[in-house]
Amino acid sequence: MIFDPRAAGLIADLQGRLDAVAEPGTKAWFENYLKHAIGYRGVKTPVVTRIVAEWRREHGLERLPDDDQLVLARSLIEERLAEDKFAGILYMQKYLVRRLQPDRLLAVAEGLFAEGAFFDWSTSDWFSVRVLGPLIRRGGTGAAERIAGWRRADDLWQRRAAIVPFRAVVRDESYHPLIETTVAALVGERERFIQTGVGWVVSDLAKVHASVAAALVERHFDDLSAEVIRRHTRYLPEHERYKERKRMQRAEVERE
Repeated sequence: MIFDPRAAGLIADLQGRLDAVAEPGTKAWFENYLKHAIGYRGVKTPVVTRIVAEWRREHGLERLPDDDQLVLARSLIEERLAEDKFAGILYMQKYLVRRLQPDRLLAVAEGLFAEGAFFDWSTSDWFSVRVLGPLIRRGGTGAAERIAGWRRADDLWQRRAAIVPFRAVVRDESYHPLIETTVAALVGERERFIQTGVGWVVSDLAKVHASVAAALVERHFDDLSAEVIRRHTRYLPEHERYKERKRMQRAEVERE
């Protein structure tokens, strides 16, 4: 997706800046934490943020057409190492989300998922929280429905991204029916990263609309994993009872 030879040079320059401050210990920690699902250079997030800002300023990238900047950000996300992907996500978040129409950015997002640019929970969730969540707030119902529609996608990370961005709007009751529909479509999956994506939204919802979150838990209790009950219902008054119910449910299944 590199749009001209200069773009390749710009990306190489940014990668060189990241390499110059990479720390082997940081690389090892992140890769162990992510169970080697993705490779790291060894640069912490605040440093990546600073380097992206310096790189943009020194090259005058703000003078490029918005579409060219978008291709540059997309090209970074298509790279294989985590910090390169983070750099592209940060660029979209800070410099493009408020400038480009949500449909334009969502079309790029769908292309990235289709080509397998996301293959671990960390970068997928970065994209959900830093780009897709703000797009729901900016684009309203249209953007929200398009993202929620990903619940039927073949790609695991795109399905997770159908629910995680709704963390940004759990306070707004107008989004609750769409959240409920999306949870209902996903919660039957046994895949851990789908379960925990649902759980993350339930947990955030519990902090601001506890009765809505509790109703979701009751409605889907049998399908929610023990991990979700243990980790993501702790803000609900019935948390201890939920854990005991799940223990009893699992014991009954084991006896059968």
